[in-house]
Amino acid sequence: MQTEDWMRESEDVTLDRNELWAETEELADLIMQAPEIQAFHDAEARLKANPQALSMMNRLRELQEQIGEFRARNVPPMHFVHLMQESESLLEKLETLPEVAAFQRAQTDVNDLLQSVTSRLAQAVLQRVDGNDVSAAHAGEDTDAS
Repeated sequence: MQTEDWMRESEDVTLDRNELWAETEELADLIMQAPEIQAFHDAEARLKANPQALSMMNRLRELQEQIGEFRARNVPPMHFVHLMQESESLLEKLETLPEVAAFQRAQTDVNDLLQSVTSRLAQAVLQRVDGNDVSAAHAGEDTDAS
C-alpha cells in the first residue's frame, strides 16, 4: 500500500512540474514582450548590419582562439604577446563603435531585467515558504481593480 501512495504522490509532483514548466513558458513569452528585449533585438540587428564591426569581431574571435591554443599548450606568453596586443587594440576599437556600445547597453539591460525577475520570483517563493503568503492580499487588489 505504501508503494501505491508513493507512486500517486510522485504522479502529483510530475503534474505540478509540468504545470510549472508551462507557466515558465508563459513567463518567457511575457518577458519577450518587454521593451528591453525589443531594444536588444534592434541593437543586435544594427550591429549585424555593420560590416566593419562584423569583420573586427571575426578577427577578434580568431585572435582569441589562437591565444587560447597557445595557452592550452603552455607556450610562454612572450611567443604570442603580439596576438594579445592586437586583440586588446581591436577590442578597444570595437568598443568605440556606436553599434557595439548600444548592443552592450542593451545586453546589460536584458541581464538586469532577467536578474530582477529572478529576484522577485525568489522573494515570492521565500515569502510563501516563510508563511507570509501575500497572494490573498494581491487577489483582493486584483478584484478591486476590475
